Amino acid sequence: MSRLIDAVPPPSQPPKMEVLILGMPRTGTISIRLAFEILSYKPFHGRMMDTLTHLYPLWTEALSARYLHTVPVYTRPDYDKLFSGFNVSCNIPGTLVAEDLIRAYPEAKVILSTRDVDKWLGSMHKSVDKAVQWKSFDWVARWDTKVINPWWQYHKFTHSLRHLIAPNGERQAYLDHYARIKELVPEDRLLEFNPAEGWEPLCEFLGRPVPEMPFPCVNNTEQFLEGRKRRWWRSVGLMVVKTRWKSDEAVIDVHASWGRLPVSL
Repeated sequence: MSRLIDAVPPPSQPPKMEVLILGMPRTGTISIRLAFEILSYKPFHGRMMDTLTHLYPLWTEALSARYLHTVPVYTRPDYDKLFSGFNVSCNIPGTLVAEDLIRAYPEAKVILSTRDVDKWLGSMHKSVDKAVQWKSFDWVARWDTKVINPWWQYHKFTHSLRHLIAPNGERQAYLDHYARIKELVPEDRLLEFNPAEGWEPLCEFLGRPVPEMPFPCVNNTEQFLEGRKRRWWRSVGLMVVKTRWKSDEAVIDVHASWGRLPVSL
């Protein structure tokens, strides 16, 4: 069966995946991603697909393979193509194929970013769940064909999988996910980490010196929703620009046509 990923050439230098950060979203993963950048790693996070938009359909295919069985499940050569240029997988979309990544990169260390499960549920409801209800994105996103529309289509698709990811409710899915990762990963390669713990446990696990700067703390609920607003307004801005351009073009076309009319009229 033909897959999109099969048409992508393998990277000239396959990535050396050093760390898989497989905690659930809204567990401080953006802060952790910034921490890894400070530590000179090259982490891949779903947000980076805004500049690597060709990855949206490929990750959609990877998730379709995992949850909908539309094509064969991705393996290491496939993920090497998705992670080319990076050495850390940080959160979504990697977390959604956690078992696949653990099998693909058995040498990688694994970090489970953690949070009190009930606080996590509350954060999800106030941020992710609230943001996906912005149905006006269906209309405005299509005006930004380069970034926002690919993101929105991917975003809607991932949310359509939630009943498969969490068949017994999201609280139980959270607990099951963490239990399953701990079953699969040896203790010496696994760190359960809350960003509130700061640099010390993370750097000890990674064998890196502790930076002098404070541990990053970003992307709270308000910042998350503000990011959604910026995407919405970007789309609206392009809609205004493009409709104005089309209107001006139409006016120019009318004037040009008028100039070609016979003088007798």
